[in-house]
Amino acid sequence: MPTVSVIIHTYNNEKFIAETIKSVLRQTYKDYEIIVVDDGSEDGTRDALHPYMQDIRYHYKENGGIASAKNAGISLSNAEFIAFLDHDDLWIPDKLKIQMEYFDAHPQIGLVYAKYASFMGDKELRTKPEKGYSGWIFKELLSKSFVQTSTVMVKRECLDAVGPYDESFKLADEYDMFLRVAKRFQCGFVDKELTRYRVHDRNASRNDLLFDKENLRVFKKVYNGYTDLDGKEKKILRKRIVRYSMKIAKRLYSQGQLEESMKYQKEAREYLPFYKRIAGSLIFKTWLHR
Repeated sequence: MPTVSVIIHTYNNEKFIAETIKSVLRQTYKDYEIIVVDDGSEDGTRDALHPYMQDIRYHYKENGGIASAKNAGISLSNAEFIAFLDHDDLWIPDKLKIQMEYFDAHPQIGLVYAKYASFMGDKELRTKPEKGYSGWIFKELLSKSFVQTSTVMVKRECLDAVGPYDESFKLADEYDMFLRVAKRFQCGFVDKELTRYRVHDRNASRNDLLFDKENLRVFKKVYNGYTDLDGKEKKILRKRIVRYSMKIAKRLYSQGQLEESMKYQKEAREYLPFYKRIAGSLIFKTWLHR
C-alpha cells in the first residue's frame, strides 16, 4: 500500500489533465499512487488520460460536483496521507518529498500547506499567501482563506475525524474542510512555492457571486454550528458574516435584484447591530432603514 494517495478530481478537462498528471509522475518522492476521479466528463478527458492508465487508478462517476469527486477519491484510498491536486494545476518535482520531510520533522502536525505561484499561459502572476501560519491556525484561517487545495497534504486520520467534504457546496467545500481540520489539528506551512496554480477562463472560482454566497454559508455554518468558539472567534465570524452579506447585497443591488439585496442587508443587522459603519458607503444605504 502506498504511503500517499494523490487525488485528482477532473471534469471536462481534456486540455490540461495530461500536463497535471505529468507533474505528479515527475515527483522525486515515489511512494505514492494517483487516483483520478472523473466526475462525469463529456469531452475528451478520458482519451487524454489514456496514455497514463498504467500509472493511475481511474474512476468514472456520474457528475456530482467537486466535493463529491474528492469524497469518492478519499473512499478509494487507504493511504496514511492524502494529497489533493486540482485537475489544471501543477506540482514542482520535490513537492511530495518536501511535505513528507515536514511531517517527519513535526509529528504533531495534521495538515501541511504551502505557497503557490499563479500563472496564465506563459505569464507569471502572483505568489500566495504572502504570509503563512503554522500551529493552531484556526483564528487566522477564519480571518482570511489562505490554504490552496493543490498545496495540501493531510493525514488520513484528520479526514476520518472531521468527516467528508460537504457536498452541498459547489465552491466553498475546501474552505469549510480546512476550517474543520484547523479547529481540531495543528497545521504546518512550507514557505516555498510547491504548486503552480493555472488561471484560465474556466476556473470555477471566477463565479464571484456564488463564491461570496458560499463563503457566507461557511461562516454561518461555523458560527451557528460550532459549540466551542471563544469570544474572539465569534467576533471575527460576525464581522465576516456582515462584510460578506453587504458585499452580496451590493452586487445584487447593482443587478436590480432589490428584494434579495434587502434580505442580505437585514441579515447583516442580525449578526452585527452596528453594521452601518461597514455599509455606510454603499450606494444603496438609503435602503437600510426601510
